[in-house]
Amino acid sequence: MKAWEIFYKEICSGELVKSGDKILLAVSGGPDSVCMTHLFWRFSKKMNTEIVIANFDHGLRKESKKESEIVRRLSENLKVKFITEKLDVEKYAEDNNISIETAGRDLRYSRLLKIAKENKCNKIATAHNANDNAETVLMWLLRGSGSFSGIPYTRKAEKNIEIIRPLLAVKRKDIEAYVKGQKLPNGQKLPFCIDKSNFSHEYTRNKIRHTIVPSFEKINPMAVEHIFSLSRIQAREDAFLQEISERFLKKCVKTAKNKILLDLTTFLRYNEAIRFRVLKLILPEKKYSFQINLIMDKILAADKSLYRLSSDWVFSIKQNKAVFENVKI
Repeated sequence: MKAWEIFYKEICSGELVKSGDKILLAVSGGPDSVCMTHLFWRFSKKMNTEIVIANFDHGLRKESKKESEIVRRLSENLKVKFITEKLDVEKYAEDNNISIETAGRDLRYSRLLKIAKENKCNKIATAHNANDNAETVLMWLLRGSGSFSGIPYTRKAEKNIEIIRPLLAVKRKDIEAYVKGQKLPNGQKLPFCIDKSNFSHEYTRNKIRHTIVPSFEKINPMAVEHIFSLSRIQAREDAFLQEISERFLKKCVKTAKNKILLDLTTFLRYNEAIRFRVLKLILPEKKYSFQINLIMDKILAADKSLYRLSSDWVFSIKQNKAVFENVKI
């Protein structure tokens, strides 16, 4: 199936969008977000929905002004409301001691939420696709996160605002074919731009995108689809086990100002998979699987030695309790 067929099927069968929804589209000007914009524009003619376009200039590349102009022209041609803002990503990254990539993502979502509220949008749509999902699964695997659930179709941003990803089942090559084959109402081709930073091997995701995924596809051309199927199965199972784990957590965990106390008598009665998830839920900082397994080994061995989780947190076993303590407070 091509981009429109997959998009339409996912939108309708998954109830990602309903009649009366007002959707804020995050549009960078790249093929993915331009494709999403055109698909939603077509969809709005079939169902009573309204769309608004938001674009951000991160101020990191000289091409960013040109890209915002491309999105503005797209909006005008489709007669869709257009909002653009400039984000000082470098300053935000420096002030918060985080990477440029993380700073850009945090600022984007923060501003998208604010714009959605101001424009009474109940949904925010981003253009993550099947390849993005495969890259995320592989990145988590390499980092030892212990999950293959990938990018979620939806997540709650606030009580009345939901983030949706309607292109998640669409491969990048189908998106590119779509934007090259479609036209604007005035007969012109769909305008889009290519972010050159996507080809830099400086970022982990790009290394996976340009080396690992192509290698997988040489072995099996359906690799991206199979990773997507795996991530959906994992996401369903995660949701089920998460519900059980949260219920059990209430029975064995108590929190104080600077401590998390885990009652080991109750905890050790649980299934091994539930124990792992309970630990992942209460672990105060990095939730890597190797660290969770290490803590579990210490609990099973009744090892009472102090273990430093980070510069702020330590772990120990005291009087049949596993204790996570913030030593900086």
